[in-house]
Amino acid sequence: MMGWRDRLNSWRLPVPDFEIDSLTSALLVVDMQYSDAHPDYGLGKLFHTVDPARASYYFSRLQDLVIPNIKQLLDFFRNNGLRVIYLTLGPRLKDGSDLSPNFRRRYRREEEALGFRVTFPKGTYEHSVLCELKPQDQELVINKTANGAFNSSDIDRILRNLGVETLVVTGVGTDVCVETTARDAVDRGYNCIVVDDACATLDQESHDASLLAFAKWFGKVESTMSVLDLLTSPD
Repeated sequence: MMGWRDRLNSWRLPVPDFEIDSLTSALLVVDMQYSDAHPDYGLGKLFHTVDPARASYYFSRLQDLVIPNIKQLLDFFRNNGLRVIYLTLGPRLKDGSDLSPNFRRRYRREEEALGFRVTFPKGTYEHSVLCELKPQDQELVINKTANGAFNSSDIDRILRNLGVETLVVTGVGTDVCVETTARDAVDRGYNCIVVDDACATLDQESHDASLLAFAKWFGKVESTMSVLDLLTSPD
């Protein structure tokens, strides 16, 4: 079966290309929270209830591939004094009324159908980043209240203040919050690299389709090792 990279190789139009300066690059870790990336909480509990097969795929990929690769990228960025920024998803208010009406409606229907909570406000344990990827004291954690960070936070102003030009994007889900944030970043003039083996969603088909579309039109899609090579290559 033809993979997404094979399909990209048959693409007849130019694909996005740009120079990368490690000093103006930042690692973006998207929604690696207990509510989104742990099998016992929030969406993990939801997935295991409504679609155990997809849940098994998703959490196996997270544990075996995504979390180790994000750790490797974190070590590189931290050891080289480069920027690390985390995104989290959830309301600031306990009743969730600061979420968009579409988000509130979806979460309310899910919670009514399942009988347990699937979204958690800032400050709760479920909203926090997984302990194995815990942010360090000088690393920004930016909360968003929608899929895309640029639509629901002040990330654009922060990145420009920091002088960031390139984002290395990791996390979940590939075809939802990762893709939305990365596409919006490109539209605002940032260079973006989505890290294939440091992202996950509920099935391989959706993951691959998202990466193919992004690589055609928006930015680069690279493996963890390729990103490290790009960031250490001499100018």
